[in-house]
Amino acid sequence: MDNKQKKERKELICAVTAVVVLYMAMESIGITCPIKFITGISCAGCGMSRAWLAFLQLDMAKAFAYHPLFWLVPITVIVLLCKSKINIKIYKIIIFTIIIMFAIVYICRLIWSGDDVVVFEPQNNILFRIIRVINSK
Repeated sequence: MDNKQKKERKELICAVTAVVVLYMAMESIGITCPIKFITGISCAGCGMSRAWLAFLQLDMAKAFAYHPLFWLVPITVIVLLCKSKINIKIYKIIIFTIIIMFAIVYICRLIWSGDDVVVFEPQNNILFRIIRVINSK
């Protein structure tokens, strides 16, 4: 592995670590999804943390209910870490396939979701909440 590949791998590990730390910090103050908090609309990854917690408790049905693609996260990380060892065309196909899978599942969950994991509530975004607080005074 040359220096460029080592640097890219180190940057990826740092980025993943930073996202995890940031997410944990936001979760500790009650913001479980920054996109949902800002827009009122769930993101494509909403339910992922709860899915992994259910998986770690060996509750596969609940894990898939929270997010049916939770199992793709470690695969994606492995593919990203092994980018230099994978043929570039195959790498692009894998990444494109993962993105398409997330997009399809996200759209389906927005349309047919009957639970509170994935919501489309733009009226509950941060701006409208601030305006409601101001108007209630």
